[in-house]
Amino acid sequence: MALQIRRGTDAERTGITPIAGELIFTTDTKKLYVGDGTTVGGNQVDTTLAAQYLAVNSNITPDANNTRDLGTSSAVWRTGFFGTVDASHIDAVSINGNIVSGDSTVIVNVGAGTVTADLTGNVTGDVTGDLTGSSTGNHKGSVLADDNSVRIDSATDRITNGVLDFDGSVINLLSGNGIQIGTNSSVAGVGLEIYNTDHTVRNALRLYSDAGNSNTFNSIESYASRGSVVTPTVSVADDSLFGYINYGYDGSAYVQSSFIVANVDSQATVASGAVPGNIVIGTTPDNGVTNNLISINKDGNLGVNILTPTEKLDVVGNIKTSGFVQFGSLTTTERNALTPANGMVIYNSTDNKFQGYENGGWANLI
Repeated sequence: MALQIRRGTDAERTGITPIAGELIFTTDTKKLYVGDGTTVGGNQVDTTLAAQYLAVNSNITPDANNTRDLGTSSAVWRTGFFGTVDASHIDAVSINGNIVSGDSTVIVNVGAGTVTADLTGNVTGDVTGDLTGSSTGNHKGSVLADDNSVRIDSATDRITNGVLDFDGSVINLLSGNGIQIGTNSSVAGVGLEIYNTDHTVRNALRLYSDAGNSNTFNSIESYASRGSVVTPTVSVADDSLFGYINYGYDGSAYVQSSFIVANVDSQATVASGAVPGNIVIGTTPDNGVTNNLISINKDGNLGVNILTPTEKLDVVGNIKTSGFVQFGSLTTTERNALTPANGMVIYNSTDNKFQGYENGGWANLI
């Protein structure tokens, strides 16, 4: 025969005080209560056995290793509070707390927002803070020096304010058609310095190309103007365009020893499509003061120790030759068409005579 206990709705339960040991079942909430003689409505009996785990005073140990679960993928615990979690694998949406290594070193410090550890593998996402040590792999972002100055600027794709050390012998240009040193607005002088302390090889600048014609030959090109690089203006006579200058050490300083300089010719008239030029080659003599010069001007005249030669060969100084000297051969008509000057010598092919211009007239030398 069935045994029935006192029953009614939950509202009816809260209106009575059951005696000690009296059982009450609520027909609407389907819960069981037991009276103690003083509590209105009695005390709920936890039929899920959860009550016995509200205060655990001993270890909870499963009956099999690595077999039992706490919750399921569809019935998860909302929040867990633990002093220490010792696990071989943690799968979680988020973890709020420090991560400590086996030797008690704090790897992830939540309060400081820092990660202190060696990383092996890919890091996806932004890294805010300092990286102390080596980094092997791809890096996205700027790189700063110890004084927080930018060395690699990821926003402008520039390497700035530093010295680059390359452990190798090749800089490979993967795209583009040149390497630019400086900009059109550089406020300080920009140069390229090459040092060689290996005394077994020459320190050479070599250019190679795979074709040799008027369009693709190797060249070192210099562009110079008045005004500015951004807004150039017309070059004028005597402007220096490019120089190749050599220095030697005199015991206390590097001093100029020789040079090759390209200029706008001193007699030039610069016009559209034409900038007449000259080239001057100079050496420093023993006194280190007056340069010895060879010059080629805009008209193709070659001068020795003269910057403005007026003839195809204009020499200031003595001439010595180990071979013969052949004077110009002119007819009498061609001779008379000259603008003569005292000291001229020709061979008159009409008279078959050597003739010289002296004291205002032509005379046979023999």
